[in-house]
Amino acid sequence: MENNTTDRSDILRKALEEIRRLKKQLEHNQDSLFEPIAIVGMACRFPKGASSPEKFWQALQSQQDLIGPIPEKRTENTLSGAWEGSPFLKEAGYLEEDIEAFDHRLFRFSPREAERTDPQQRLFLKVCWEALENAGYAPDSLRGSKTGVYAGVMLMEYMQQLASERKLTAQFEPYDVSGNGFSFMSGRASYFFGFQGPGITTDTACSSSLVSIDQACKGLWMGDCDMALAGGVNLLLFQESTALFSSLNILSPECRSKSFDAEANGTVRGEGCGIVVLKKLADAVKAGDHIHAVIKASGINQGGLSSGPTVPHGPSQEMLLKEVWKKAGISENGPDYIEAHGTGTEIGDPIEMNSIIHLLPKERQSPVYVGTVKSNLGHLEAAAGVAGFIKTVLALEHKKVPGNLHFNTPSSHINWADSCIEIPTKTIEWNASQKPRTAAISSFGLSGTNAHIVLEEYQNPAPYRQEKPNETSRKWPLRFSARNLSCIRDQWAAFASFLKENENLSMDELSYSQNVSRADFKEKQVIWAADQNEALRILETVLADESDSISIKGLWRNSSDISEIKDQDFEGMSFLDTQNHPDLEQHVFSDWIKGKKIDWKSYYKGCRLRKVNVPNYQFQEKVFGLKTT
Repeated sequence: MENNTTDRSDILRKALEEIRRLKKQLEHNQDSLFEPIAIVGMACRFPKGASSPEKFWQALQSQQDLIGPIPEKRTENTLSGAWEGSPFLKEAGYLEEDIEAFDHRLFRFSPREAERTDPQQRLFLKVCWEALENAGYAPDSLRGSKTGVYAGVMLMEYMQQLASERKLTAQFEPYDVSGNGFSFMSGRASYFFGFQGPGITTDTACSSSLVSIDQACKGLWMGDCDMALAGGVNLLLFQESTALFSSLNILSPECRSKSFDAEANGTVRGEGCGIVVLKKLADAVKAGDHIHAVIKASGINQGGLSSGPTVPHGPSQEMLLKEVWKKAGISENGPDYIEAHGTGTEIGDPIEMNSIIHLLPKERQSPVYVGTVKSNLGHLEAAAGVAGFIKTVLALEHKKVPGNLHFNTPSSHINWADSCIEIPTKTIEWNASQKPRTAAISSFGLSGTNAHIVLEEYQNPAPYRQEKPNETSRKWPLRFSARNLSCIRDQWAAFASFLKENENLSMDELSYSQNVSRADFKEKQVIWAADQNEALRILETVLADESDSISIKGLWRNSSDISEIKDQDFEGMSFLDTQNHPDLEQHVFSDWIKGKKIDWKSYYKGCRLRKVNVPNYQFQEKVFGLKTT
């Protein structure tokens, strides 16, 4: 009997040990499956010239109001009759650029195809290109890769205009399908870049782009893709949509989003496009990518049965935030900053803020800052979520919280007394604590789909610095490539302006950043410079030579400039191999000039150089609108 008891105890003990082991294994598998997602690249086109993350951050920290009148070129599309002079149509967040301009040759469109393609699809392609360059990947280097494209879009204004035209002409164009179908927003990008990961277009109204980022994270976690481009696009092509939205009583007659303020009376529309490049953290670290921040958790849900199909549902929002915070490991105190949906509507703001307040502990020692980018640039609808996402990533990187515009008197419909929330009206320093800074972004769709994402700051490894022989006299290569010489000159001009505007750039980082992210074209040229001033002198000299024929020291225009370089086999040579023998690098760039394909990510692997934001490829654009035939 005693032996039976002993045997049974031994069996139970071993079973408990096995349960503990399996539980630890399960936790390990879950951690490895849902590891943080690294944000390795960003690009944007936002109102009033905020056409890059750097320019966008300048506008945010200086608290610029990016709302303005309709661009002159688009005034021919304004509504007349009863809508003439309507306050809802006076201003919005408009892009400065010509939204019909497009480099059709670069993106392999015929002129007719470009004309029939929705400008939203064209803009999405351009910003995808710029996001890849920002991430340090040449846009032509990922063909056949498991890269996914997740696009958010909601308006079909161009397709409607084409339909009206067909009624008059009775002509049917095949490009009207590929140029305007929502599936082609992601599908065309995958086709052009040669990606073989998922291509998914999402329409959940105002939450479309943040839902797309959430779907991209899930695609990475599930192994559907190894890298993902995610974001959204929205253009205000015609004013009928604005008139339609005004019938929902959600637009401000003053065309300003006074989020959380007592005088909040609606939102104002805006346009733009934002794309982020995502990878699993371990993959990004292994590849030596620059990491802007990491996604700790994300989630989506639906409002369900609320008081109306377009009315926000507070309990659903609260449930989503609670679940995502738990996944991110911040459920006890919440994030340090929340980028709210914050449209500035009288109903929506109190529902959202009171849901947040209910989740946060009143006794929290440090405040939770809340803001919304809509106070700067309006409601970008399908691109609203990614606009708030990029703003929040930039805030984490710069360790500052941008001030909210138009917040003067707190809304009496929000329970401020029981909250630890602060809404900064001036840009403030984001002081560090013992834990990494955390932030969350909300985006709530008009049709009820909610999205929420938690970010955490990331500390990139310090750039590797070591005294090397002949470092001061080393000539650093800067490669330029374009479809033709005219476009090469555009690249030079942009780079020269960049050098003038940015002092004390590190030449090794500048060389690395320029070389690793450029696509290969027919025209190839290399500048060799020991420092920033020498590079600028060469650029100014070559820009002054309109004949493009004068021999200039430090510039390789073609094979004749490198005839003195002996042909040798340097297959597999990397940047690290050139550290003690800098002249070896000339052989690599000589081979490139002569037409050899170089895998620049492999060449620079392990170099631990910091990626700096050099100018993007300069598109050579023509205007393609419905009246350009």
